[in-house]
Amino acid sequence: MQERKRDDKRMVLVIILIVAALAMILYLGGVFGGGTRQMSALQLRCVVSQQVTPFGDRVLYYDGTTLFCLSSSGSEMWNYSLGGGAGFDVADNHAVAWVGANLHILDRNGRATYNDRLTDDIQFARAGSRYVAAVTGPNISPTLVIKDMTGLGVDTETLAYTDRAILDMGFFENGEYIWVTSLDVYGVVPSTVMNIYRVGAMNTGTVELGEEITYKVLYSGGLLNVVNTREVNLYDYRGTAQGANTRRLVYGWKLIDWVLDAGDARMLFAPQFQTEDEQSITELRVLQGSRSLRYTLPDTSVGAAIRGSTIYAFSADSLYRADINAQRFTALKLPAPIDQPVTGYIGKLTNGVALINCGQDVYALTLP
Repeated sequence: MQERKRDDKRMVLVIILIVAALAMILYLGGVFGGGTRQMSALQLRCVVSQQVTPFGDRVLYYDGTTLFCLSSSGSEMWNYSLGGGAGFDVADNHAVAWVGANLHILDRNGRATYNDRLTDDIQFARAGSRYVAAVTGPNISPTLVIKDMTGLGVDTETLAYTDRAILDMGFFENGEYIWVTSLDVYGVVPSTVMNIYRVGAMNTGTVELGEEITYKVLYSGGLLNVVNTREVNLYDYRGTAQGANTRRLVYGWKLIDWVLDAGDARMLFAPQFQTEDEQSITELRVLQGSRSLRYTLPDTSVGAAIRGSTIYAFSADSLYRADINAQRFTALKLPAPIDQPVTGYIGKLTNGVALINCGQDVYALTLP
């Protein structure tokens, strides 16, 4: 009898320990609110006019002569001298910069893996995970140049852009493919075309995008989401449209942020007229697959972001937060040292830090 009682006590103790361990796991995971981070803010040394740009979990800015990289806590990680009149673009682990005909390819640590002069001046360039692309020569009939991260030439295309202006481009599918949008400048009506290439191989598709202005292309879930001023259309890597039933009307709305992963792109929109000049956003819309969700903000906001399945909106003195399936927003007072009205939202880092500005001052705000 005593032996049985001892076994029962051991069993009860084991059950208590298991329940306690599960409770701790859930608590740390945030189920009971214990995993929510404390919101905090830090003023960075850069100002908003210095092309402040998220770079993974870091921040890049250009002071007119030098490109600087800061951690989200404000520490300088590295700097790279470019001279005056430079432009730059970033991917997750690489940055590309250009000045005149000089092209610079930098890794995450600020080390130049390539630094040389191309044959023509560079209009703009884009960085990917494996390659960089640059548009060189005149605005009309330019040349598309693609190089690997060591500067080795991989691809050059000129014929496809005769009498055209290249508008934008971007790498996708682990950096193996690139899309390029261009405009026929001599057409009776504006006509945009998207060419899709497998880098170093061939043109895999050409898409006539029509008269509407295409201003963003996002790759998620194996498909290209082509966003124009009227609608969002889906295409595969061959440029094949995914059917009329996949078109989503966004007339009057402007894409302001997004989340990309293995599934459908999660896209955040705001009314077009509320995003011009000084932003004064009162409504938001989320598109994901066939879902379209609408939100009314508690107060006018100067910017908004989406991270995971959470929406954040920034007003002059508060942060509004809500899950995409929630019925209401939670309001949180912005912490010190933010003591002026917030006037803009710059972007978000991969570690959950948002960059906002109060006039020219830039702050790193850790999102809860």
